[in-house]
Amino acid sequence: MTCQRCEAEATVHWTGAESSGGAAASASRGELHLCEACARSAGLLTTLAAPLPVDAAIEKLIKTHVGELTGALARLICPDCGLKYMEYRADGRLGCARDYELFARGLEPQLRRMHGASRHVGKISRWGRAADERLRLRALLRQAAAREDYEAAAAFRDQLRSQDAHA
Repeated sequence: MTCQRCEAEATVHWTGAESSGGAAASASRGELHLCEACARSAGLLTTLAAPLPVDAAIEKLIKTHVGELTGALARLICPDCGLKYMEYRADGRLGCARDYELFARGLEPQLRRMHGASRHVGKISRWGRAADERLRLRALLRQAAAREDYEAAAAFRDQLRSQDAHA
């Protein structure tokens, strides 16, 4: 597109309301396509801000919203659930209990900011030791089945069923 005043390349495009006539006249939509020099002389362009390089802008956004630890944490992947730190940052949910240990450097500042502390000092877990024992037995059951030790797997299964009967 060319400048409407001097036929140079138009780099400033302005759209606004124009009024023709007095105060009672109706306003119509106007467009101007001007080169930089004509836009300055028309008062539409006072100073040109230096364009920010894209890499620097992205880096600034990441540092502002994610923090300095991102580089090291971004490469971490939980071996248990396969969650990446950046997926956690995007979704806000952890995949398993091991994520708390694996992503601790990134989680601690957030926990301090949200809760004022980085460790739980309130009520005890509502699941308690029974849940921990069930998790341990289920892990042992999976391991026994994986190595095809079906007798041990059956024993772990029976222990799990016995806990279900007492619950």
